[in-house]
Amino acid sequence: MLVFPGGETSTRMGSMVSHQRQLRLLLSILVLLSPRLPVRSTPADVVQKFHDPEVKHMNHLVVDKNTGRVYVGAVNRLYQLSPDLGLVVKEVTGPKGDSTACSMINCPRETPTRPVDNVNKALVIDYTTTRLISCGSVSQGTCQVRNLHNISDIVQEVKEAVVANNATASTVAFIAPGPPNPPVSQVMYVGVTFTGNSPYRSEVPAVSSRSLDSNRMLNIAEAAVTTGTRMYVNSLSRERYPINYVYGFSSGGFRDDQHYYSYTEIPINCTNDGVDYNLVQAAYVGKAGSVLAVELGITAQDDVLFAVFSEGDTLSSDVPKPHSALCVYSLKSIRRKFMTNIQKCFSGEGHRGLDYVSPSHKCILTAISHAEAILLVAKGNVCHCANQLRKQLSRGSSLSLRQYRAYGLEALEHGQLKGIASRGRKRSRGIGCCRTEYGEPRRERPRTRQSERKVEDRGSRKSLED
Repeated sequence: MLVFPGGETSTRMGSMVSHQRQLRLLLSILVLLSPRLPVRSTPADVVQKFHDPEVKHMNHLVVDKNTGRVYVGAVNRLYQLSPDLGLVVKEVTGPKGDSTACSMINCPRETPTRPVDNVNKALVIDYTTTRLISCGSVSQGTCQVRNLHNISDIVQEVKEAVVANNATASTVAFIAPGPPNPPVSQVMYVGVTFTGNSPYRSEVPAVSSRSLDSNRMLNIAEAAVTTGTRMYVNSLSRERYPINYVYGFSSGGFRDDQHYYSYTEIPINCTNDGVDYNLVQAAYVGKAGSVLAVELGITAQDDVLFAVFSEGDTLSSDVPKPHSALCVYSLKSIRRKFMTNIQKCFSGEGHRGLDYVSPSHKCILTAISHAEAILLVAKGNVCHCANQLRKQLSRGSSLSLRQYRAYGLEALEHGQLKGIASRGRKRSRGIGCCRTEYGEPRRERPRTRQSERKVEDRGSRKSLED
């Protein structure tokens, strides 16, 4: 079910038919990912809603920034809605006869198949071509390119394994500038959890940049014999080191790296009163706004990363405890930490290489200045740096931002919709001060049953606590 929350929040957000504000408005729509998360509301609390009784799970929602149209990807369904959530087109995408032994193109005659739910794993708008790219879990995670004005019009079938091929494994996808000629050329960045349920999955990268050229649709954007715009998890580690992807965005440089030589990771932590909120649930990048900018020491137009974290039930558990925190990170600070770590590696400190990607080696001292290091990274000449991000388990949650105010709307475990807002220290409600950290490079071998979840990118830090 999709719900427009009413009352004070909806009044501030203004008219639903205002195209200029549609994106911010729709970001506050709650997408219920589980039948256990109903919204308890009165008629006065709801402005408009959309519900299909045949569908239990809705997975993705995107809003056309030009028209305000809403597109929803669900299990066995795709929806095209008007700006006020009126149904325009409903497409049935499953169940389909499938098997993990089937290829992206077809199933051998001797292969038994059964009806399999087609779970929407990615839903992305390509504004350059006015197309909607939808990817489902059947047929090894293939995609379709649809007409944005009428999603029943399939423009192109892509017989390429792109997303996860089961209901539970994560996929994150977004479009941003990339090789061969950014910012002119756009690519689709994809992060995929390894499923290991089919021989075809070994060929699906964990992270990749994929072409949007109609002649090479969703092929790896740039590929050589041993390199390209793709990254695989080491075959010896991928079963023991599953990576779950939560959110993706584009920020800053490195977009023209045709070999992923500049692929680097850092951990981000969110702690409060000695509690490590180590399971990231949802994230969103937006402008800081004037109040938050003062606290972070940045401008109101600078980007910040908002991330909702929960505490794991145990150190190695992906099951979150009831309480959560919202931590805020300045992207300037994150980029600065990336560059500091890279410069340290050029100075001989730490290790290069991610153990679950390639063997680690001690960084070698080189006569390269900080400015030269930045130039080398921009050209894609930097080795992998050993870092680790925190693990977590996702719950249904949406974040929306407005100037002077940060909103978080969450689908809580007991079915209650909760809003949290930051207005500055004197007028805050439910705000607790948290400590956020950016990590140093470190070596750490994959551990059995360890699960890592990433906020993917090619912190006053403030926290709002439930």
